[in-house]
Amino acid sequence: MTVIRGDDRTYHYRSDTDVRIRTLSPLNLEKDVEFYEVRLQAGGALRSAPHFAGTREFLTVQAGQITVESAGDAEFLKAGDSATYRADVPHAIVNTGAGEALMFLVVIYR
Repeated sequence: MTVIRGDDRTYHYRSDTDVRIRTLSPLNLEKDVEFYEVRLQAGGALRSAPHFAGTREFLTVQAGQITVESAGDAEFLKAGDSATYRADVPHAIVNTGAGEALMFLVVIYR
């Protein structure tokens, strides 16, 4: 059994003024599947370069409003909405709401 404690700083993937990303999956699963909690401040953006060919992301919005951009498409999402999209192209999550957005993100490598 693997347990990830909420206060274990080893699993804080990124933390700055705009975004905080916490890994929710065991680190030994990287490059297979990754699971993250993402907190994005109002006006903030998480922009990513392409991942490996065939990579997809699955995003669920818990709170706030965001726009997801991938492969020339953009979709507005609010709390309760989910989307899956290509992550083997430049892609972004942009907080278009007035407050912090909380999301859960799964990265699936093929």
